[in-house]
Amino acid sequence: MRGSAISLIGAVVLALIPHRSHAETSPHETLVTLAREMTYESARLYPMQATAAGIAGHDGELETPSEAYRAAYIAQLKQWQKKLRAITAGFGSGTSLVDRDDVQLLAAQLTAQRNALLVYRIDRKDYSAPANSIVGAVFVQFQNLPTVGQDGATPSDLSKAWADIIGRLSKAPAYIVAAQRLVTTPCHLYGITGSKELAGAPDFLAGALTDAAKSQLSADDEALARFLKARDAVVATIQESKSYIDAHVTSWPENYVMGREAYDRMLRDEQLLPFNASDVERMGRDELAHGWAEEAWLTSLSKRASLPFGAASGGGMAPGGPALIGFYRDRIAELRKFMTDHDVVTIPSWLGTMQVTQTPSFLQPVSPGASMNPPRLFAASTTGYYYITPPKSLEDAAARLDMNEDFDHDRILSTAAHEALPGHFLQLSIAKRHPDFIRKIQSSSAFAEGWAFYGEEMFVRLGMYGANLDGRLFTARWERVRGARAIVDANLSSGTWTYAQAVDFFTTQTGFTREAAQAAVAMMAANPGYVIAYTVGRLQLENLLAEYLLKMGDRASLHDFHDRLLSYGTTPFAIVAAELLADLGKPASEVRAAANY
Repeated sequence: MRGSAISLIGAVVLALIPHRSHAETSPHETLVTLAREMTYESARLYPMQATAAGIAGHDGELETPSEAYRAAYIAQLKQWQKKLRAITAGFGSGTSLVDRDDVQLLAAQLTAQRNALLVYRIDRKDYSAPANSIVGAVFVQFQNLPTVGQDGATPSDLSKAWADIIGRLSKAPAYIVAAQRLVTTPCHLYGITGSKELAGAPDFLAGALTDAAKSQLSADDEALARFLKARDAVVATIQESKSYIDAHVTSWPENYVMGREAYDRMLRDEQLLPFNASDVERMGRDELAHGWAEEAWLTSLSKRASLPFGAASGGGMAPGGPALIGFYRDRIAELRKFMTDHDVVTIPSWLGTMQVTQTPSFLQPVSPGASMNPPRLFAASTTGYYYITPPKSLEDAAARLDMNEDFDHDRILSTAAHEALPGHFLQLSIAKRHPDFIRKIQSSSAFAEGWAFYGEEMFVRLGMYGANLDGRLFTARWERVRGARAIVDANLSSGTWTYAQAVDFFTTQTGFTREAAQAAVAMMAANPGYVIAYTVGRLQLENLLAEYLLKMGDRASLHDFHDRLLSYGTTPFAIVAAELLADLGKPASEVRAAANY
């Protein structure tokens, strides 16, 4: 009887309590639900985005591009913006700082996605992009092929991965042709650069990818035959695309310019930066001048010590041939020890590894120096990939002090500090584990590049190179590069400078070869607002460090600041700064634990 009575009372009470409506769901839950919908629906609609992010289930798929498909996605973005405004309308005075910040983050993300299609319209301008996107996506799949026996991978996992590659390749020719129909206003500069990238694509498709297929599909003649047929069709379509570009590119206009007003809106509304184009150029000129001054001081030291720049003052020449990869791995290990010895930041025990490999030829026209791919955001793997483009001659690179070819011990240390530890690999690996979905999906270039750039000079000041000069010169010259990039980006995207003017300026100010400068400026034209990230990010980071030091006083330390900083994901400093300062009452260990760091 007692049990029945309790049940009856409970039923009556529950009947009197209204069901939780959408408005009564916590603001954070509602925002996360929207963020998940945005992420996974976009991945479903654009499967190559899913592959890049490591979202499973889409690697064998491609969408069928069309005007209707494009318009439907724009409508979907508008609908998500409407949902976000509705959520915000329900906020009260007690809404947390984190939830208010999350609204800014999602709003900026949606604005960037809409502007890509409605303002910058790159898909209307880059005739090479469809084919190059296919090659890039398949390269990511190739790079992440499971190894049977490692991380629980089975033969069926490997078979499924190859089935996905074959499936995507088989759909690729139709995708490329359909996507090219959307290119209604092709751009001359995009065509020139894109054609160079396409020229390198067969080296990968018919080279490393085919070698792997022949090795791993040797027991499955039917699958190998399907792969070869699909590969040949894609290579033929790529060659047709390149031929079309080469035949028509001279008649295409230079239409990559967005204009000053759109550039300033991008900085404010998409990147959440408190700067405009004039601010960015001014910061760039300050940075450029400081880099020149550093070089002048180092040159004086070099003359007084009768020690020329280069391998002799840079810890010794790197080895050539196959030993170079192992040499890079040793320098990454050296960085890890330096970070521990100098109490720089917490290196988590779960941190994965970096595979050092040569930059694929199809990427070299837009990535002449070192670069890295972090572990994919939603994939289980913790492996990152460090790409290098070995010089044809280390000795020749040393003789000309080439900026994009790391020929000695200290230059490799400097670049690895940016790309690996404590730079991108460490920071992005930590951000990947963030338990807050909205923070996990952030990808602020100002935070990522600002942190990596900051680390370069920090290691100089902490004594990583000792009395050696070449690594210090390298750091100073890369400061010139970052300053010149900021100046060029603001002037190129706004239309103040032509491409030729930008290349002339960049060549003169950076020490890049003219060919490397052309590739760098072309990359800026295709990715406006990205290369300023080093300059604006480092400045914002150092401003935040100053505020931290003032508030913490004797309790401050670099290690404590760095641990706190890396606990907020790859999130704009406009968001991170207020939250980090608000959390100073918590121990850094508690802040790290909340971020799963």
